[in-house]
Amino acid sequence: MLVLDKSSLPETERHLLENKTILVLGEEQIDRKWIRSTLQNYGVKLILVETKPDVILPEDVYKYIQYDFTDHTQDETHADRIAQMLTALKVSIDGCCTFTDECGPLAAYLCEKLGLTGGAGVLGAMNAKYKSSTHIYLQKQINDVRQFPRTYEYTGRSVKITCSETLRSAAEMVGCPAVCKPDSGAHGNGVQLIQSNEEYERVAKTFLDGKSMMIMEYFDGSEHDIEVIICRGEVLAAIVSDNGPTRTGSFVETSMSMPSCLHPSKAAQLRTAASHCCIDIGLRNGVFNVEMKFTSTGPKLLEINGRMGGNYVRNWMYTCYGFDLLWYTLVIAAGIRPPVPTEQTNVHIMSITCAWPDHEHILCKKEFGAKIDELIKTDKIHFFGRRYLDPKENVHHDTIPVCSVAVVEHDLQHAKSTLLTICKDLGIQTSLFDVPTYLSDFVEISEE
Repeated sequence: MLVLDKSSLPETERHLLENKTILVLGEEQIDRKWIRSTLQNYGVKLILVETKPDVILPEDVYKYIQYDFTDHTQDETHADRIAQMLTALKVSIDGCCTFTDECGPLAAYLCEKLGLTGGAGVLGAMNAKYKSSTHIYLQKQINDVRQFPRTYEYTGRSVKITCSETLRSAAEMVGCPAVCKPDSGAHGNGVQLIQSNEEYERVAKTFLDGKSMMIMEYFDGSEHDIEVIICRGEVLAAIVSDNGPTRTGSFVETSMSMPSCLHPSKAAQLRTAASHCCIDIGLRNGVFNVEMKFTSTGPKLLEINGRMGGNYVRNWMYTCYGFDLLWYTLVIAAGIRPPVPTEQTNVHIMSITCAWPDHEHILCKKEFGAKIDELIKTDKIHFFGRRYLDPKENVHHDTIPVCSVAVVEHDLQHAKSTLLTICKDLGIQTSLFDVPTYLSDFVEISEE
């Protein structure tokens, strides 16, 4: 991931975070060097709260607080205790945020307890934590709704399931085709297509692992990500990008394109839908990743992630548009209203996602990693993920995304042709993984 410094920001914005103290919640933060280094470069004093004891404090962390908040059913209590710890340590903070889904409500509660103005909002964070909560809440917002179209119209038939009985009711309510997905999680992991009553029965035998699931209506159409930036309840930006068709037999990503290839009128409908859904579930401050489909009847919501887009999304946004989603997350968390970001660009980015077992033939060979390193060195690709997988560690039967290979060109056609050539050279293109098919949705905008 990109490590940025103040020189990457417009001159008027370089000192907005200087000496601001930001508390970050989340188990993974101590390992994310790019987050810590970028915060340090922006002038932020970083306080980490994690459950791990006896951590060697990295030099780019201002203060480390060890506290076990793993039981997220007690988030409000945890927020009280963390606030008390900060008081005892005589530490005041300017903002609090997280980059992990499970810590969203905890961060919102802590902002509330400390009177910080940059919190996402407890209601919004709770609704965004679970996919079913998002849909159930929007479906109840029928009366006294300001937005038009009303956001419940962006949802479809859906049921939260926790046991075999609710699964049977889901079969009756949602029908076929349907999508079964973990109520929390990302990257299409564990998502299944249900096309018959027999497949509902198959799900019943596999899903009961103590975690809730969601059954939702299957939508046709193209899939899109929308990065929504909100400050004090105002939507500053909603940037649309495109996903290619998912892999056969799974919902794991195959390809992505930025900026969107959609006609401006359709992209505008997605921006409106994603923005209104975020506001209506109660999100008030932050950067949020929304997944939607543009169907034959217009935009339909898949899910709202209560944090900025993961994986390579931040890198792409900076390369394409020149602004940093991480910077926006921090500035808004600190209670500062940032400038509206520009969506003008003179480049086009396009990628293919390699996954296990589709690309076992290259991912388990070190020659693939060597070729990737050479392409990176010569600035021919942008790469995210792992270059090599030891076959001994891969016991998964499901499709697992491993890495993304992207190209940056001045227009869509050159991006597509360059990516096709690289995929052939690297062995990504096979008879079973037809790259042209996965890039076929990315075409020049046509007049309507």
